[in-house]
Amino acid sequence: MSYGQELFKDKRHQRRTQRLQPYFRQAATFAGLHLACRLPKCRRAKRCTGCWPAEEIATTHYKQFPPCVVDDATQSAINCASRELEERQQREWLIAGYSQEDLDRWEEEAEALDDDPTVPVGWESALAPPIGPVARKGR
Repeated sequence: MSYGQELFKDKRHQRRTQRLQPYFRQAATFAGLHLACRLPKCRRAKRCTGCWPAEEIATTHYKQFPPCVVDDATQSAINCASRELEERQQREWLIAGYSQEDLDRWEEEAEALDDDPTVPVGWESALAPPIGPVARKGR
């Protein structure tokens, strides 16, 4: 077994990676990987829409990412884009009035759901951001 192979047999890692697929696609679009993607649907849509079949996600190193990530250079690009997008989102939530503790708690709750095999993959799309102290009223 090669280094890191045990990670791909870990169900929690697979569930977390499946949960993060929409964010990886957003990062791939932000990095411009869709422009040279081998999938015509991504090039036509002018954004990353590619995803491995659910049973294949996180079974190998590159199958943790959208299909456009095929080497170290594209992985580096998506990693940098992911960090940039995460920092932007964090700043927006803090400006909107959420505290860092709210955001940390929300992430912990999301990670706890990765451990629960009864929770279906895709639950995160129904999860709203934590309610901040300056929630808008009357809308």
